[in-house]
Amino acid sequence: GKAQARLTALCRSLPQVEAAVETNVDLIYADFEFIKQFPAAVEACRRAGKRIALATPRIHMPGETGYFKNILNLGPDAVLVRNTGAVYWFMRYLAEHPNEPQPELIGDFSLNVANHKAVSLFLDAGLSRVTPSYDLNIQQMVDLLRRSETSRLEIVIHQHMPMFHTEHCVYCTFMSPGTDYTNCGRPCEEHRASLKDRVGFSHPVRVDEGCRNTVYNAIDQSGAEYLANFMELGVGRYRAEFLEETPEKVREVIGLYERALRGEITGTTVWKTLKSTNQLGVTRGQLVK
Repeated sequence: GKAQARLTALCRSLPQVEAAVETNVDLIYADFEFIKQFPAAVEACRRAGKRIALATPRIHMPGETGYFKNILNLGPDAVLVRNTGAVYWFMRYLAEHPNEPQPELIGDFSLNVANHKAVSLFLDAGLSRVTPSYDLNIQQMVDLLRRSETSRLEIVIHQHMPMFHTEHCVYCTFMSPGTDYTNCGRPCEEHRASLKDRVGFSHPVRVDEGCRNTVYNAIDQSGAEYLANFMELGVGRYRAEFLEETPEKVREVIGLYERALRGEITGTTVWKTLKSTNQLGVTRGQLVK
C-alpha cells in the first residue's frame, strides 16, 4: 500500500553518503570504486543509525571472489548483488557459515530480471528483494508488477544510465605512460575522466576494483511520472542513484522524491524541477505520456 513506500539512495562518494544519512532514507547503498573507500561509508551510516548496503562490482571474473569476502568482513546490513556469480557465492557462503552475520541480499537491475518468472526464481533462491531490469518500458514493467510479489521489488526511479562497460581503461591510456594497474600509478584514484560527445555533454567514466570502466549518461533520468502507478500496484521501495551530484543536490533529489511518495507533489513536478529526462529504464517504448 501507499503508506509503506520508502526511498533508498545509492551513493558513489562519501560526501553523498553523508548527505543521504541526514534524510529520512533508511537504507543507503555504497557503490564506490575501491573497497578501501567502504569502511568510511559504513561508519557514517552506523553513526547516523542508518542501514548500509555495499555493492558488488557489476562484472565478475574468475579469481575475484576475494572481493566478496572483503565486503562481508565490513559487516554491511545488506549486499547489492549484481551478477549471478555473486548471487551464487553469497548464498553458498552464508549457508555454510550460519553463525556469521547474515546480511540481506538484494538483487540489482543487472541480473536482468525482466519477467515475473525471473522475479520468483531469484526470490525463491533466497534474495530478499530484486530490482527489475532497465530493459522494460512502462507497459512491460506494469505487466511484470501485476504478476509479481511487488512488496519485494525495488524500482530504480532516478539514475544516470550506465551506457557501457569496457576492459579498456581510459585513465591508464590517457593519464599514464603505464600499461596496467601494476605500473600506471592509478591515476583513477586522483582524477575524474569523462567522455565528451558531439553535442558537448560529458559522460562520466568510473572504474571498478578490476580496472574495468563504466561510462554513465551525463543526463539523469527519472521515472517519477509513473510513481503513482507503481504505488498502486504495491511496490514499496524506490531507489534514487547518484553519480557526481553534490551533497546539496543529493538532499534536493531525495526531498523531491519523498514529497512525491507522500503525494504532496506530482511525479511530473519532480522531473521538471530536476530537469531530468522523463524516462523509465533504457527504453521509453510505445507508451510515452
